Amino acid sequence: MIRGSNWNFLMLTVCLLIAWNYWAPLFLWSTPFALYGGYSQDFHTFYLAGKSWLTQGNPYSLNGNPTAFFYPPTSLPIFGLFGLMDFRLASQLWMVTYFSLFAVTLVALALTLKSDRRNVYVTIAVLLFLTSYPLFILFQLGQIDLLLSSLTVLSLVSQRLKHESVSAAFLSIATLLKGQPALLLIYFVLYRRDLKYLARFALSTIIIVGGSLLIVPVRVYSYWIVNIFPTLSSAYAVESNQSIPGIVANAHLVQITPAITLIGYGVFAIFTLWAGSKRPAKRILALRADAMFLMNILIMLLFGPKTNVYSYVWVILPLALFLSTLLMEQVIPVYLAAMGIGTFLLNSVISPDFLNYRTIPLILIGNVLMTITLILLYVRANDIFRRITKV
Repeated sequence: MIRGSNWNFLMLTVCLLIAWNYWAPLFLWSTPFALYGGYSQDFHTFYLAGKSWLTQGNPYSLNGNPTAFFYPPTSLPIFGLFGLMDFRLASQLWMVTYFSLFAVTLVALALTLKSDRRNVYVTIAVLLFLTSYPLFILFQLGQIDLLLSSLTVLSLVSQRLKHESVSAAFLSIATLLKGQPALLLIYFVLYRRDLKYLARFALSTIIIVGGSLLIVPVRVYSYWIVNIFPTLSSAYAVESNQSIPGIVANAHLVQITPAITLIGYGVFAIFTLWAGSKRPAKRILALRADAMFLMNILIMLLFGPKTNVYSYVWVILPLALFLSTLLMEQVIPVYLAAMGIGTFLLNSVISPDFLNYRTIPLILIGNVLMTITLILLYVRANDIFRRITKV
C-alpha cells in the first residue's frame, strides 16, 4: 500500500505537471489574464447587457434586433456590477469570481466527508478540474456555467448540513441567473420526497424577484417573458451542441426539440420517484444519493436544448463526489471500467482535427454511457457489488 503522505506527494506532482503543460499556455494566450492577447467572447455579451441595463436600455434588443443575451432579468444587476468598469478589468474580475466560488465549493463539499473519503474526493476533483476540456473552453469564452454549477453544489452542501433554507436560496439564485438549475428540484424534491424544500425554493425565488423589481424595470421583465422565454426550449442547430435535442436540431427537426426535452425530463422525473421509493441497504444510501444528484445533472445536459461543450463543467464536482463514494465500495471491475470510460469521455478533448464534434460527439456519448451506468445502481445493484466470501 502507498502511504498517505507519499500518495499526496505523487498526486501533487501529477497536478503540477498538468498545470504547467496544459494550463500555463492557456493563461499566456487565451484568458483575460493573457500576456499575449486573450478574449472572452461570451462574457462580452454579459458585459454589454450589464452596460445596457445601467443606461436604462433594453439588454435583449438593440435597434429593434435581438441581442445574444437571453438570461433572466434577475441576472442584470450582477452583470451591471461588471459593467461599471472597463472590459479587460471586468473580464479578469469575472474569471476570479467564478474560479474562487468553485474553490470554495470544492472545499465546502470536502468538509462534509469523512477523512478517508475526503482525500479521495479532493484528489479526483483536482484531477478532473485540471484535465477538463470543457473547463478549458469555458475559461476562453468566459461563460457562466462554472458559477452556476458551484451554486448548485453549495445547495447540496447546505442541504446535507441540514440548512434547508440556505440550500433552497442557493438553488434559487442559480435558477434566476440562467433557469436551467431549477431542474435540480427533481433531486431535491422528488427523489428526497421533500415538498417543504419546494416551498422554500418558491419563497426564495419570490423574494429575489420581488427585490429585483426595485431596480430592474417591469418593461424589461415583460419583454423577456413575451419575446425570449418562449424560445428557450428550442434547440440550436449548431455542431457544438452536445445534447440529444441538439442532434435532432442538426437533422433539421428543430420544431420537435421542445417535445423531446419535455419527454426526457418527464421520464427521468418518473424514474426518480420510483428510485426514491426504494429502500436499499444502509451502506449504499450515500452512494445512491450521490449517483442521483450526478444523474440529475447529466440528464439536464443530455436533454438540454442548448448544451455546449463548456456546459459539462457541471459534472466536475458531482462526479468527483460520486467516484469518491464508489471507490470505497467493493465493486466489480466491469462497472469500474465503464465508469472510467464515461469519465474519460466527459472530459475529452474535442478537436477540429481529431475525433471532433462534427463527426463523433464524444462528450454526448460519455453522458449516455455514464447515465446508463448510474441507472444500474437502481435496477441491478446486486450485480454491481462484489460478493465477499467469508473464510
